[in-house]
Amino acid sequence: MLVVHSYNPEYIWTQHINQGLRDALVGMDVDMDVVYLDAKRRPDPSSLREAAALALARIEAEAPRVVVAVDDAAQAYLVEPFLKGRPSPQVVFCGVNAPLDRYGFPADNVTGVRERYHFREGFALVKRIVPGAKSVAFVGEDSESMRYVADDLREEQRQNGPCALEVAGVDVCRTFQEWQEKILYYQDHADVLSFGPYNSLRDGHTGRIVTPDEVMAWTNAVNAKPSVGYSDIAREHGMLCGILESGHEQGFLAGTMAREILTTGRPAGGLPVVVNVKGLVLVNVRTAERLGLRVPFEIIEAAGEVIR
Repeated sequence: MLVVHSYNPEYIWTQHINQGLRDALVGMDVDMDVVYLDAKRRPDPSSLREAAALALARIEAEAPRVVVAVDDAAQAYLVEPFLKGRPSPQVVFCGVNAPLDRYGFPADNVTGVRERYHFREGFALVKRIVPGAKSVAFVGEDSESMRYVADDLREEQRQNGPCALEVAGVDVCRTFQEWQEKILYYQDHADVLSFGPYNSLRDGHTGRIVTPDEVMAWTNAVNAKPSVGYSDIAREHGMLCGILESGHEQGFLAGTMAREILTTGRPAGGLPVVVNVKGLVLVNVRTAERLGLRVPFEIIEAAGEVIR
């Protein structure tokens, strides 16, 4: 089995997906090799086409029975143009934010796991902690994944009506400087900040990718608003709370599909696409204290993870 990650091995999301895959394959004699397209640090199309070509060459040389393709870049640059519709390998995707018809999924040899943020639940959680909050701004990097996530937020409201907080803005930032401008702007124009991915923000002066740790260190130094997150990185970056999707769940669900394909010989297209359902409730008491907020005990008691 070959795993093709869109991003880099240091990214915590990537690591959790790998662990989920391994856990799903426990007890099987499976060689699991991994390659990385590095789309966060080298997001330009020419670099991604080059990385995808190397991954494809490895697939052709090694003939894995199953390819697990993780996140949207792997679908756009490898699976959709080169692997979809072939008799082999069988492909299982996970971490996909785009509407599946964007890639023509599912297909005879393709199935997998779509990723969704728990927006509605996250907004309701922060509203319980900050009852006076009325509006939220959603800010993230300029990437395909972020744009698809933002579309999901709009679609969630269209299908299910207003959330607990009114969305004051959805902003896609190309540079770190644009991010800084938006964070400062929303200090006076929103009650809550909500974060999408921020792994590929470039310094507008040097062109360097600003690391997520640097981005959030600056953000936490200037931000006086409660913050809500949706992915594993919220734990490390001082967000007040979140309903976190799980990279481990994405990997485990994809690994379960791969396991069935490998043990039964079923084509991937014979397995239904699924959507992640678990949401870990995160509360950061230290951040609450810094903001002068009190988290109700019943929320702390029910939370899956409390940072003190």
